[in-house]
Amino acid sequence: MFHTLSTFADDRACAAATRGARHRTNRGRARGIAGALALILAATALPALAAAPVEVTGFGSNPGNLRMFKYVPDGLPASAPLVVVLHGCKQNARDYATDAGWIQVADQAHAALAMAEQTQANNQNNCFNWFLQADNRRDRGEALSIRQMVDKMRADHSIDSGRIFVTGLSAGGAMTSVMLATYPEVFAGGGIVAGLPYGCANDTSAMLPTQALQCMQTGRPAGASAGLPGLPGLPQAASPIGGLSGSTLPPSVCTFFPQLLGCEPPTTAAEWGDFVRHASGHTGPFPRVSIWAGTADTTVNPVNADDEVLQWTSVHGVSPDPSAEDTVNGQPRAIFRDAQGRVVVESIRIAGMAHGVPVAPGTGADRCGKAADFVLDVGVCSSMVIARFWGIVE
Repeated sequence: MFHTLSTFADDRACAAATRGARHRTNRGRARGIAGALALILAATALPALAAAPVEVTGFGSNPGNLRMFKYVPDGLPASAPLVVVLHGCKQNARDYATDAGWIQVADQAHAALAMAEQTQANNQNNCFNWFLQADNRRDRGEALSIRQMVDKMRADHSIDSGRIFVTGLSAGGAMTSVMLATYPEVFAGGGIVAGLPYGCANDTSAMLPTQALQCMQTGRPAGASAGLPGLPGLPQAASPIGGLSGSTLPPSVCTFFPQLLGCEPPTTAAEWGDFVRHASGHTGPFPRVSIWAGTADTTVNPVNADDEVLQWTSVHGVSPDPSAEDTVNGQPRAIFRDAQGRVVVESIRIAGMAHGVPVAPGTGADRCGKAADFVLDVGVCSSMVIARFWGIVE
């Protein structure tokens, strides 16, 4: 009897425990289901993951052996602008586009980016070979590879052919000059930052880029006042003073004392313009150009920015004297207008800035980028100012 009651009590206790366990299990399942539903609802309430730069392959014959990346903001509208972004030496495409603020600009402007990247197989410092004849001519080398990137973006996305732009820093700025000169029918505008004018250097070897170094240091073309050596049908170099075969004095001396015997005369605006006019069969209209330099740049002499102004005002047929002057965040800007009053060239000098691209980290309409090597926080977001100059942001 005792055993029977005890067993019954044990059975009742066991049953109660089982019911409790089932109840707790059901409550646990309910909580799990509720949690899962909450996660699903939260996920549907969150915005889609933001776009990110991705590499693109198979964009053409790629004779320049470059890499291509693209950034396409979510919800890219039809007939969107396209900006080609070219990094400087010792940089890469994705970091430069982010650090210089072009990703932020693309989001705000609803624009796509095509980012070319140099390889060490081409240049040990990852510089674009803007100074090599094999890469700075129309339909050759790196210039053609970048043009093929534009074609690929147009094939894959709804790009407005009238709103394609190119910009770059240093060697990327010099390569921007190459693209604007060799494919002026492709680009509506450019942004040259700490770059060099087209035609300033035409070396045949990357191992001894003597013309490139002279141009960077002095802003003077080596051995030529006009034309592109080696191309038939182009104007030949002007004869040096005194009938000498080239300068017999260091270029730096001639920069400050151009009248000395043995120095070539300064390159004129018309001669700078001829470099561009003879780079393609295009007769106009030509791209609008925003030109940037730091007054303390010891890598690329800021006189190159003056040469770029001479070059592009000549191409547009306007005076090299500014139509107006104002400031951008306190920094001086010179404005050059055509006969219709349209601003076709602007030039901004950043006081005290060394070699790099100007940025202004933070939030707000005039802020973008983040400081890094050759990306300098000077309180001016050059990428946003350039995009505004092009008319793709307000």
